[in-house]
Amino acid sequence: MSADPLLILQLQRMGDLILAFPLIETLQRRMPGHPVWVAAEPQFFKELMPLSPQVVFFPPSHCKVLARGRYALAVNLSSRPEAAQCLARLEAPAKLGPAALGDGLSIYGHWNLYRAALTQNNRHNAFHWADLYLMDIMEGAGLAAVGHSLPRGAGGRRVGLMLGASEAAKRPDADFWARLARRLVRAQAGPVFLGGKAEIPLGEEVAKKSGLPRANLCGRLSLAELAQLLPTLALFITPDTGPMHLADRLGVPVLNLSMGPVHARETGPRSPGQWILRASLSCVGCWQCVRATPRCKRAFTPKAVAEVALSLLDNPQNPALPPLNRLVLFRTGRDAQGLYRLESRRDTPSCRALLEDFWQAAFLHSYDPSLRAPALTRLRALRETFPALHQRLGSGLARLTAHCSARLRHAERFQPDFWRSETPLLRLFTGWLHMFLQNSRYSRDGWNTALERLTLLRGLFE
Repeated sequence: MSADPLLILQLQRMGDLILAFPLIETLQRRMPGHPVWVAAEPQFFKELMPLSPQVVFFPPSHCKVLARGRYALAVNLSSRPEAAQCLARLEAPAKLGPAALGDGLSIYGHWNLYRAALTQNNRHNAFHWADLYLMDIMEGAGLAAVGHSLPRGAGGRRVGLMLGASEAAKRPDADFWARLARRLVRAQAGPVFLGGKAEIPLGEEVAKKSGLPRANLCGRLSLAELAQLLPTLALFITPDTGPMHLADRLGVPVLNLSMGPVHARETGPRSPGQWILRASLSCVGCWQCVRATPRCKRAFTPKAVAEVALSLLDNPQNPALPPLNRLVLFRTGRDAQGLYRLESRRDTPSCRALLEDFWQAAFLHSYDPSLRAPALTRLRALRETFPALHQRLGSGLARLTAHCSARLRHAERFQPDFWRSETPLLRLFTGWLHMFLQNSRYSRDGWNTALERLTLLRGLFE
């Protein structure tokens, strides 16, 4: 009799599916003998099949059929209703992710709940999406055993430019790409314009404005053909896109132009040794920009991007990077626990980076009290560099603890806007707290757990 399969529901975009591959590979190592089934969009999985782990793919239309099965483990990584309904109805001894139960949506798994609480509320989050996919099945947050494809260029000076993105706010315009391409050509680098069928008009416009019609391959390559071309590049310059994650998985050196409503610490290239360029603004990493034109896009110039790209081509391992005015360059890495990190060459860490680092350690500590020392170390760094901010954070947590204790005594629920009403300094935690209590249906056990987590955090300040 064959073993029950493992089911992964990932009905989002191509990049999200590729970011689920490390989870699939980890499950295959930890639970050998169990076939892996994956529900995903056919437009993505059909061409990714030669590049993906060995799994059986199903389209979203099969969710009702999949819901009648029995599985050794079922994981829902999607926010779509059919995926939540499927997870609720299927039979499995272990479930992770959102499930549509009779009394509302329930989310299984500590880190899946944390990830869900980031919706419209991801400021100060420091966990990468691919890591969060894994953390509920790993022991603690030990991700050091998860493999990565280290970047290695093909040599030469051929540079891919990924022109498109899922929305216009996340990519440069045609003028930008054309000016960047001309700068690369003047430095004896050969640009190639890449994109799918949706980018055909953009590719034609860039080719015309740059005077490089032969460089335009937009709409001419299948995904499989793109996967063959990418390893021939010395560098791939791209917004946050599915092809960026594909290139990263294939070990192609990436320079990610992180602009618009994207958060590089959440969805940047996940392998160590890749490069990310983003604006040095406090609002970067937003869920959704409130401006007609994102300010972060204006920080990028063809001159600055060309100078960084050419430095990487000249010396990929130790580039002589130019001074950057309104931009910050990061290199991706992994810490001792295997968690994703961004390393910059700034002498003094920014307030934003220190807060992100603290909240990462604080949430790890709240789930595993033995991880107190890293949380204290990061809190100390925040206190030494920004003492006033440290004081405000401690005072805010004390106020929040008193507020929650009073709510528990009177059996009161939070108002719908509770998490948003708090200062942005605390909103990552209040967003999680609000969703955690909703998920526990405001039970006595739920309140007690929430207060235990608050008490742990308050203890860091004593």
